Amino acid sequence: MGGRVLVMLLVFTAAGRAQELPEAPVSKAMVSKQTYTAFAVIGAEVVADGITTRVLYQRHYDETDPLARPFVHAGVPGQIGGSLLGLGATGGMWLALHRWHHDRAARWFLRSVAIGEGYNDARQFAILRTSRK
Repeated sequence: MGGRVLVMLLVFTAAGRAQELPEAPVSKAMVSKQTYTAFAVIGAEVVADGITTRVLYQRHYDETDPLARPFVHAGVPGQIGGSLLGLGATGGMWLALHRWHHDRAARWFLRSVAIGEGYNDARQFAILRTSRK
């Protein structure tokens, strides 16, 4: 009973806050070349992550991320869906930060996502290099 009340309180609070947000117009002028480059790098890293994850899974390594594990176990379509959800969440967070006029935070958010995904790819390539075929 207490959990239901807490969930309802969170939903109603979020719905109330969503109505108070100022509506900022989204124009093409706010997207810089640096942003396009960051999204291109993140997209390439997600593709590399998907390929190495699939190869490692076929070599009987399991996914360590509990959120991504069901997608990996669902096969290639599940992995593509999980990757698209992750990219959508990244783009949504970037857009939300821009609408709330936190441009520097949005820029650093994209940089940190690119760095984190790059670290994960490097780790997976190292595991792939030392694993048996």
